[in-house]
Amino acid sequence: MSSIESRDLLRLFAPTLPSGFRAEVFEKTWRFGAPPERVWAILSDPKTFTSGQIPPWRVEFLDLPDGRPGGFVEGCLNAHHGPGLSFHGVIGEVRAPEYRDLRYSYGSYAISMRLVRPTRLQFFLEDRPEGGTLVRVRLDWQVRRWFRGPWHLLNHLFWSSFGLSTRILMKTRRGLRPDLETATVEAGVREGRG
Repeated sequence: MSSIESRDLLRLFAPTLPSGFRAEVFEKTWRFGAPPERVWAILSDPKTFTSGQIPPWRVEFLDLPDGRPGGFVEGCLNAHHGPGLSFHGVIGEVRAPEYRDLRYSYGSYAISMRLVRPTRLQFFLEDRPEGGTLVRVRLDWQVRRWFRGPWHLLNHLFWSSFGLSTRILMKTRRGLRPDLETATVEAGVREGRG
């Protein structure tokens, strides 16, 4: 897929805020005791996201139209689905080893399309002068105002376990020992308009 086609495809994924919903941002940050290239290798390996899924949930990366295998490549269609969950989108900008985004399409939802609609997932990696890598995840979503509290709690729990599982993967893949004593630096929700 050419970059022009990728850009055109991304326009289809621009979110519109429905009545009764609020646009919000969830961010969580971790510090890993490894250089950005090693952390990026884990976070850019589709197996990190496909092999650890508990059935009946699943993550899929579709092959590209030109026959190349799918993965964290601009223009790749991605789906994370199962009971109460249908997040489907397209991989947007990728700048190894520092940034990647996934833009979710209209119709993506958690629990019900009437409650939560994810719009974008971004990963930011930063090489720290004192050593290691700072990883920040940002999830943009639209949520019913009355469901904000429970949804924030669910995300806090999920992304905390994601950080732990990433640390375990870093330890078990290639014998890399992560900085296990460093705790989560930040977690929070920022409200948008709506």
